[in-house]
Amino acid sequence: MSKTIHIKTNADVLRWAREAMAINKARAIELLEITSHRLEQLESGEKQPTVDELKIMSKVYKRTIATLLLNKPPKEKPLPKDCRTIDSSKLDTFHEKTILAVRKARALTQTLLELRSEMNVPTPEFKLKASLTDKPEEVASYFRKFLNIDEIHSIENGNLFLDGCIEKLEEQGVAVFQLSLTQDGLRGFSLVDESVPVVVVKRGGETPASKVFTLFHEFGHILLNEGGLCDINFNAREIDLEKWCNAFAAELLVPASLFLKQDLVLQYEQQGVKEWRLKDLVELANRFHVGPLVTLRRLLTFNKTTPQFYNAKHEQWNKPSFGRSKTPEGRNIAKETIKEKGRRYISLVFKAYDTNRIDLKDMADYLGVKLSYIPKTRQLLNT
Repeated sequence: MSKTIHIKTNADVLRWAREAMAINKARAIELLEITSHRLEQLESGEKQPTVDELKIMSKVYKRTIATLLLNKPPKEKPLPKDCRTIDSSKLDTFHEKTILAVRKARALTQTLLELRSEMNVPTPEFKLKASLTDKPEEVASYFRKFLNIDEIHSIENGNLFLDGCIEKLEEQGVAVFQLSLTQDGLRGFSLVDESVPVVVVKRGGETPASKVFTLFHEFGHILLNEGGLCDINFNAREIDLEKWCNAFAAELLVPASLFLKQDLVLQYEQQGVKEWRLKDLVELANRFHVGPLVTLRRLLTFNKTTPQFYNAKHEQWNKPSFGRSKTPEGRNIAKETIKEKGRRYISLVFKAYDTNRIDLKDMADYLGVKLSYIPKTRQLLNT
């Protein structure tokens, strides 16, 4: 009869790995398929795990076996502040996919910095800041000029406008990634505890207009030095931080000086009409590369619609399907790779390879794709 092999581990590391994934003991027992007594033995150090138990823990806790064998729990940065406008009972409770997305953003940031160092590309020092005591409209007006948004405002294609906005922030030293955020109602998040500020925008299913608003909402968080996990909503439960970032993004993208001069706004005002047709809201929204709900919120801000009309539409439109892409594409690995990591990151990887700084395997690792997808990724990058 073969002897069961037990592996020496630090109980604190096993407990840390579970808690870092926000898995409580009851859920761990279910996922690991062990008894509560056995879990207590492992996490107290009374008993050591078997090889098979360690493999299952690695899978469930999303950690390598090498990590589970560390002598002590590694220091890991906490999740950003929970800024979702949800019931308080759900605050600070996240799905494992959200936790993994934050980890991925941190890993991509470090990889980006390594690439820049390898290629002797300087990283701009981010010195921009604002305060909650500042009026968000005034800050937005300044940064619209500072970032020269008017330079790209005439771009009609929503995706190209989004790319232009991302480039504007990257020029200031912000790392921008588009990641899959499928849980917890998240539209984006921001990190302020890395070497460079980080903005993450939800990649799949979102319209370019939704992504643009999220991008500048999270940029607001960066300016305030207050990272956060956000659902980007407009309702009465908004905390002050979210209200500020929403107002900042709204004024930056839909400045009052231009918005109130629009022919549709003047037409409705002259007619004394405050209940807007959807097609007119959409037309007005498209002029500023935002969604109709953002436009309606601006109309409410300037008393061009009623609270009753706004609230009714907010309830109707604030659904998972509204404001999402109407024609979701099938998987396109090359396109996903460029969206996820950004054109600057991808260009840096190819430049490192072309100058013999990295080999083909390194390039695949940096891109996070199989070797067979590299030619298509390069081709798409250059189009």
